[in-house]
Amino acid sequence: MKAQPLCGAQELLCINAEKVYDWVILQSSDSRTVIEIFFPENGFNPCAPGVSNLVTTCILTDASGTPVSLSSPNALTVEEIGTRDSREFIVDGAVVTLQNVSWVKSIYIVLEYTGIFEAAPFVFRSQPVLFEIPESAFLCAPEGTDLLVRLTDFNCRTRFNCLSEFNSSVDVFLTICQSVQTFANVTLELEAEFCQPRDIINEQCPSPVIPPQCPVIFPANGLAGR
Repeated sequence: MKAQPLCGAQELLCINAEKVYDWVILQSSDSRTVIEIFFPENGFNPCAPGVSNLVTTCILTDASGTPVSLSSPNALTVEEIGTRDSREFIVDGAVVTLQNVSWVKSIYIVLEYTGIFEAAPFVFRSQPVLFEIPESAFLCAPEGTDLLVRLTDFNCRTRFNCLSEFNSSVDVFLTICQSVQTFANVTLELEAEFCQPRDIINEQCPSPVIPPQCPVIFPANGLAGR
């Protein structure tokens, strides 16, 4: 029997989906001092005399040092720690039981140094620097739900410090915004219509356009000069 396309027919459908139990946006901050040691053989010495316009920036990367975007699954890793202890809250006059969820998120950044040394520009990148940030929040997270954390914004500020001619440190200040959700896989029963492909849009040639004329002066029907 050949299946026939459905046009406008509705039926009950069972689909697998992720049900979101809770969703919050959190902001966290962290800072640390990164010790950098530079040697002349690597061609980079930001603390040497003659270095000017030194700028230090942060690049969000994965563990190997490859730059990643905020939406990349490699932008951070999350490990939930501890147990989810329950606590009751009064919200709008109703008693709500929430769970205290704790986790550690790991983020890698690469420090990029740019500047000028004796009129020659230079660019140098450090090895990936690991930031491990512990966090916790009260969420609707009953047993059977999973935790999902995604980066939504990332801001980094740095301060470069020369400790000696070949030894320096960089103070790194991070501000991170993240979407935090608890979810579980569920099977839903929905009454819906099947979707159909849309019509193809074809590009059509436009009709010829006649340039505007100047009837006041031409053709003047023999009236010109009167």
